[in-house]
Amino acid sequence: MPADDLASLISRVVEAKAEYDVRLLAQQLGTNYRSLMYWMRGERHIPAHLLPQMCVLLNNYEALDFLESQAGRVAFKLPKLDVNLGKELIAVSNLIREVGEALESVGETLADGVVEDKELQTTIPKLEAVIRECASLKYLLEELSAQRKKKKSR
Repeated sequence: MPADDLASLISRVVEAKAEYDVRLLAQQLGTNYRSLMYWMRGERHIPAHLLPQMCVLLNNYEALDFLESQAGRVAFKLPKLDVNLGKELIAVSNLIREVGEALESVGETLADGVVEDKELQTTIPKLEAVIRECASLKYLLEELSAQRKKKKSR
């Protein structure tokens, strides 16, 4: 798949879901089969408002990740807010441990002043996991604060 070809990526993701009926996907997106096929072949651009729904239906977010990377951004899934405080404390504890591991890995990678491919393969996933967890924790804290404010105003 060419790095700049969203249609090829979408096509690959849809085809990888062999159990998923393409006609059903078109119906769930509120479009017709022919339009979906045009989008998958790259003959027409997929409407932007349908892409998130397609990703959710297919349970695959590669297309959104691709667009985010084109814009120089990183996407992450927002946490569900139906969690209790005990679980949140465990999540914060895990985050602190992950940050430590990621920083240790970065330190080892930079120690000799040379960044090798093998080091990148180890370090980058750890850093990405920390970024996701931090963003997720930020969202959670903002939502908990908003919920508290709502309760106070009642």
